[in-house]
Amino acid sequence: METAKKDGFFQKYCESLRKSITQNEFNDFAQLDSGEKRFNFINGLKSIVTELKLAREFNGKSLERSLDLKNLGNKSFQKESWNEALAYYNLCYMATPESNESEKAIILANRSAALYHMEKYDLALKDIQRAIRLQYPKELMYKLTERKARCYLGKKDHVKALECFKETLPALDNCKLPLERRQKLERDAQIMINLLPKNIEAEKKLAKGRKPVPAEPKKPAVPEFYAEKGLYFDYSSEEGRFAKTNVDLKPNTIVLVEKPHVSVLLEEYSKTHCSTCFKRVSVPVCCPKCSDVVFCSEDCESTANSGYHKYECGFLPIFWKSGASITCHMALRMITQQSEEYFLQLRPELDGLTSEQTDKLKHDDYRKIYKLVTHEETRSAEDFFQRTLMATLLNACLTLGGFYKTKEAESFIGGLLLHNLQLLQFNAHEISELQREDDRDVGKSVFIGGGLYPTLALFNHSCEPGVTRYYKGNSVCVRSVRSIPAGSMIGENYGPLFTQKPREERRATLLNQYRFSCNCRACSENWPLFSEMDDTVLRFKCDGGKICSNVLLIPSEINEFMIKCTECGEHTNIMKGLKLVQDTETMFKLATKMHSAGEIEAALYKYVEEMNTLDEVLVPPYRDYHLCQQGLRSCMLEYGNRYVKFVTKK
Repeated sequence: METAKKDGFFQKYCESLRKSITQNEFNDFAQLDSGEKRFNFINGLKSIVTELKLAREFNGKSLERSLDLKNLGNKSFQKESWNEALAYYNLCYMATPESNESEKAIILANRSAALYHMEKYDLALKDIQRAIRLQYPKELMYKLTERKARCYLGKKDHVKALECFKETLPALDNCKLPLERRQKLERDAQIMINLLPKNIEAEKKLAKGRKPVPAEPKKPAVPEFYAEKGLYFDYSSEEGRFAKTNVDLKPNTIVLVEKPHVSVLLEEYSKTHCSTCFKRVSVPVCCPKCSDVVFCSEDCESTANSGYHKYECGFLPIFWKSGASITCHMALRMITQQSEEYFLQLRPELDGLTSEQTDKLKHDDYRKIYKLVTHEETRSAEDFFQRTLMATLLNACLTLGGFYKTKEAESFIGGLLLHNLQLLQFNAHEISELQREDDRDVGKSVFIGGGLYPTLALFNHSCEPGVTRYYKGNSVCVRSVRSIPAGSMIGENYGPLFTQKPREERRATLLNQYRFSCNCRACSENWPLFSEMDDTVLRFKCDGGKICSNVLLIPSEINEFMIKCTECGEHTNIMKGLKLVQDTETMFKLATKMHSAGEIEAALYKYVEEMNTLDEVLVPPYRDYHLCQQGLRSCMLEYGNRYVKFVTKK
C-alpha cells in the first residue's frame, strides 16, 4: 500500500529526502528496532515543518464570498428555485467568518425560508432557532415568528402555531415596515389567532370520538456493539486469531454490529457527509473556523471541535494536497481523538497487553487495537523509511495544532503514529454507501471513507465469504449470507471473490496486499468462476448426513430416482431434491420481483427461504446458490447508507 499518491507533494518530498541521505545513514536507520527510534531518527534529519513550509490554512471563510453567495441564493429564491437557493445558502453559511454572527443569523433565516417552501418544516424550525441564538435583528424578528407559525401549521401542530402567531404581534412593534404593510401582517396574524382556537377545539372533539391510533414503533438506535451469542475467536499459528461460531448460523443472522475505533471520510465526501457520524447532510452545520468539513447537528460539531477536529482544523487542505492516503488520515485521528495525557497514561502497559485483556475493552480504547497485526517483522527498510517520514508529517500537524503540552510525549506518540500506519494497512475497512442515479437504478456500492473496527478486524478472509457487511453512518453491520455450521470459521471477504477472479489472481492479490496465501474452500478446491459453472450438473448432498460429506454429481437430465453413494453406500432420493430445486427457481423470480418493486424486507425473506431450501439438498459451487447469495447481499445493502440522486415523480 502506498502511503501517498504520486501526484501529491509528500511523495516527491520523500523521494528527495531519500536521495539526500547517505547509504551509511540509511544503513543506520535500517538497524533500528522500534517505532520510537525510527521516528526520532527521521525527525532529527530535517524539520519537515520548515522544509515544506507547513502552516494552518483557513481559506474557506470570506465575508465578500459569503455575500456573493447570499445574493445568488436570494436570486434563486425569488425565482422559486428552492433547491438551488438552499445550495447557495449552504455554501454562504459555510463561507461566513465566525466573527460575523449577525450575517450568519441572516443566512440561517434565509435558509429556513427555502426549507419552509420545500416543506422541510423540522429543518426550517432548527434554522430559525439557530438564527435567534445568533441575535437575529430585532426589527426583522417578526419574519421568524411568523415563519415558525407557518411551519407548525404545516406540521398540523395548531397549538404551537397559535403561540407563534401571538409572538408575531409584539415582534411587529420593532419592525421598520411601512405602516400599511405592517397593518396587513398584524391583520393576518390576528385572523389566525382568532381562527386557530376553534380549530383546536374541533380537533379535540373529533379526537374523543376516534379510536386511538397506535404510535409507530421507534426504530431501534444502532447499538455501539452487538455480537451474536455463538461468535467467538480461535487461534492458530498459521491463521492468527479468527472468528468462529459454536452454534449453527442461518442465513440473515446479524453476527456483529460495531462502531469504529476511528473513521475518516474521503476528501470528496467531506462536504456532503457529517465528519463525526458519516450521515449524509442536506442542511449542514459548519465548523466556526474552516470550510473543509460539515456536520449533521450541533452535537456532532461539538464532539468534533472538542476532540479531533480542533487539531486537524486548518490542516486538511495541506493534508489532501500532500496526497496522503486515507489510512494516513486515520492514523492521525487515532491520536487526535484522545489527549496527550491519555496516551502517556497507557504507555507502561501497551506492550504487555494480552487478548484476554483487550477483548473486554470498549471500541474507543486505544489498547483494544494496539495488538492488531502489523507484519512489522517482514517489512523492508524502504517501507519503514516512507512510513516513518509520513509519521513526521502527521506529527507536524499535531505540533502546529497545539496537541503537545510537554516535550516528553512527542517521540512516544511519533512512534505510535508509525505503529498506526502499519496496523491500518491490514485491518482498516472501506466504509460504503449505496448510490443510485434515480430510484429505478440498481445502484452501486461506493467507497466514502475508512474505518477501523476492532472486532471485525479479527475476521479472516474467505473467497467464498459466509457474511456480508454494510454501514449505517460509520457503524458496521455484519450479516450471514448462507448457513454456517457450528465449529466453522466465519469468513468475510477482503476483496477478491471466487465467482469473479481466478484462483491464481486472487492469491496473488491477497499475498501482495495482506501477506498470506489463501487456502479457503474455494481456493483449495479451485472452484470455477461464475461464468464457468456447469448448470447441467447438480451437486447433491449425500443422504448419509454428518457421517458422509461426499458430493454426488448428477446430470440435470436424469431418470433414476435413487443414487447410491460411492463413499458410504447410502441411497439419496434425487427426485425429491430435483423438485426442491424447481421450487427455488420460482422463489428466486418472486424475490427478484419484490426487490425491484422496493419490497426489500419481503424480498430478503424470500431469498432466505430459497437459500435454506438449496442448503437442504445441494452443495456449492453452483449458479443458483450464488445468485441467491447476491440477492441477499443486495437486499442487505438497502438497510445501510443509501443515496438517490434524483427521485422520479410518480
